[in-house]
Amino acid sequence: MQFELGLTRNGLIDTKNLMGQTIPNHSSPKEFLRQHSDMVDGLVRKAFQKAQSQVSAQSVCLIAVGGYGRAELAPYSDIDLLLLYSLSQKQALPSLIEKILYPLWDLGLDVSCSSRSTQECMKMAQSDLHVKTSLMDARYLDGEYEFFRKLYSLFTKKVLHRKVQKFAAGLAKDLYLRNQKYQDPNYALEPNIKEGEGGLRDFQIGRWIIRAKYKTDRWDSILFPDHSRMLEKSLQFLWAVRNQLHFLSGRRQDDLTFEMQEKIAPELGFHDGSDGIEEMMRQYHLSTQRISNFVRDILERALYEPSLLKKTFFFLQRRKIDDNFGMACSELHLLDPVTFKRDPAQLMILFAHCQTHQVKMDFRMEEAVIEALPFVDDCFRNSQKVNRTFLSILSDGQSVDDLLRKMHELGLLSRYIPEFSAVEGKVHYDLYHVHPVDIHSILAVRELRKLREGHYQRDYPLLTKLIREVENPGILFLTALLHDIGKGMGGDHSFVGAKMAKRIGGRMGLSLEDQQLMGSLVSQHLLMVETAFRRDLHDEQVILRFANEIKNLNSLKMLYLITFADIKAVGPEAWTSWKDTLLMELFLKTSRSFEKNDMTGPFLKGEEMANRLRDSLSAEMVSEYVEHLPDRYLSCYSLEEITHHIEMARSVEREVLLVEWKVEKEIEAKVTICTKDRYGLFSKITGSMFLNHLNILEAQIHTWENGIALDTFWVQDVTKDIERRLEQFKKDLEEILSGKVSLRDLLSKRKESNGIRQKVVPRVPGEVKINNQDSGFYTIVEVSGEDRLGILYESTQALTDHGCDIHFARISTFGNRIVDVFYVQDESGEKIQEKNQTDRLRKTVLNLLAPASK
Repeated sequence: MQFELGLTRNGLIDTKNLMGQTIPNHSSPKEFLRQHSDMVDGLVRKAFQKAQSQVSAQSVCLIAVGGYGRAELAPYSDIDLLLLYSLSQKQALPSLIEKILYPLWDLGLDVSCSSRSTQECMKMAQSDLHVKTSLMDARYLDGEYEFFRKLYSLFTKKVLHRKVQKFAAGLAKDLYLRNQKYQDPNYALEPNIKEGEGGLRDFQIGRWIIRAKYKTDRWDSILFPDHSRMLEKSLQFLWAVRNQLHFLSGRRQDDLTFEMQEKIAPELGFHDGSDGIEEMMRQYHLSTQRISNFVRDILERALYEPSLLKKTFFFLQRRKIDDNFGMACSELHLLDPVTFKRDPAQLMILFAHCQTHQVKMDFRMEEAVIEALPFVDDCFRNSQKVNRTFLSILSDGQSVDDLLRKMHELGLLSRYIPEFSAVEGKVHYDLYHVHPVDIHSILAVRELRKLREGHYQRDYPLLTKLIREVENPGILFLTALLHDIGKGMGGDHSFVGAKMAKRIGGRMGLSLEDQQLMGSLVSQHLLMVETAFRRDLHDEQVILRFANEIKNLNSLKMLYLITFADIKAVGPEAWTSWKDTLLMELFLKTSRSFEKNDMTGPFLKGEEMANRLRDSLSAEMVSEYVEHLPDRYLSCYSLEEITHHIEMARSVEREVLLVEWKVEKEIEAKVTICTKDRYGLFSKITGSMFLNHLNILEAQIHTWENGIALDTFWVQDVTKDIERRLEQFKKDLEEILSGKVSLRDLLSKRKESNGIRQKVVPRVPGEVKINNQDSGFYTIVEVSGEDRLGILYESTQALTDHGCDIHFARISTFGNRIVDVFYVQDESGEKIQEKNQTDRLRKTVLNLLAPASK
């Protein structure tokens, strides 16, 4: 069907697509925006002129505002119009607007049109931030040009350049609120390219302020040429991504989802697969970091730059720190503009002054640092003065993460430590790592600084005590900064990073002992996690093996602190009470092996806990239950929890099953299950949870010597209906264990997916390791792969079907990656060691993980 404007809806889509194919998006995205805007201009003008011919309303002016006004129209962006009218035409406006919009809507364009008089525009622009910014981007389209000229002249004289500080404060508030909205880790993994931190909206804020404050449309005119070129490159990249988002979605879409990341990366010339996606997202994060730094810098200038009178007053009040720096109004100032050129080492001394006096540098100082970056060369990096100053900043620890972040933002950190540039913006294509490697590394330093300052005294008293006992905190902070430095080089990042860390330490003048310590901490920074979360900590051989690798108590303390900081810096949900418990248990048991029990802590050995239970319980309960509690179990729970578990066990004599839970978050709960042990119990429990859409995050399973099974699960229900699901789970499990129904029958009756398309997430390859070396009594089966509802049930059922009796399990979830470890024996109570048996077991479980690797 031919529409009023001589074009069909499909014809418009074809025209856009042809335009997108003709103009290389990855190299000239803004050229597409301009040409697309020109094309839409023609359609809008045609609709306007045709409407005018049908409605008597000649004294009006049609204006493009917002992104359309800037001629930055993405393929499916909304089109904002303003109809400027004289009061005599007001009655005819509704009909005119209707006749303008309907033909454009018929073409599938997302168009809106407001109508105001010049006086209304001026009044609203003085009080409404959105109106003011939209008028700043206004562009004449058609109609009475004199209306537009008059509005533009009045707006420029009476609104645009007035009350700039108030205008900047309003934009700063808008920036803060948007950043709060998009602070969720999901937005870091699947960012909103327009509204997210460092996105296109943030750049516009900086541009608006420059125009209001400096009276120029050239935002780059107030920046150094290198700075403006990098910022322009970042903008071009974001626009290239946004254009592709719109084209591939066929609609306005600004969320860079995992699905879109997979599609867009090859379109922009990156390699296929996860490597290409990671490289594209690295470019994305570097671009948004530059834009975020730019807008913060511009806001700071507008909000805090003093007037000429105040500048004179501050100059008179300025206190000289040394021959190069002065301080006034809590800001550092450069006394001589050639200081950094004459003595580049002063760049590092500047940050030491910021730390000592707890002040920040003014924006002119930041510009001077950027301008001096070419002087950061090998001579600078090998300077004893520079290195001693940097290490003293780390050793002091005060605001150390803020100072490192500022060095990073200004480009000094990667010039001083060139190896750091390889991890700038580098991301992991998974659901676990929220931040790019560079930001994660600085956040790890932040967590150590907070720990040292007592922010976690109440929650983690042992860790707080340990960090305050560290003799050389500078080495600890430097190791945290460099712990992932090998991720930019390929291969085993722990091993590669250790060599790099030692080389960096040597360049900074560290002693051989400190270089070795730093290298060993980097090479082993995952060892504590792998041991605590994947091994039975009640096996003495595990503790001895771990202690032999760590070598001494000082290294253990440092590794424990690095492990804490590393996990905490991953994201807000990464550190859990369960992880805290396991890591503390490993630390205390290993430290006792070094100190022969000199180290005290909240963990009691099994015998100590048993003695406390004997003191608090009756003789009957002691003989009936306490004497049968395994050492592993006694070390995992508090006195109160164990006492309650015994009460549950007594009830099991009368009931088949007891299930209790505590909802800890809206979608998560801690579930405690007590029943009599039987073959395949763990598989039946996980199957019942799968049946009720409960995703298992973590699990602890224990079997008492008197046949009581006491298991604890941390489960999740993303539908926020966890209470109902747990009630049904309890009912189902009770019927299964009592023999009223089989699990297989329930599963076969379970309705299949309702057809809702599953969200695309990064794929995780499946892997199964079978280990007969790390335990004297059990075969250890380690399963890793992509998480999905029911994967734990399928794994345990496969083990059970294979004749494995599960005695111990560690269940861990890292984003959408599972690492489940099972200690198993065969039906005769022996390890599974025959090669054909282990091969068949590995293949059976690996086949379950196959969907994740397709």
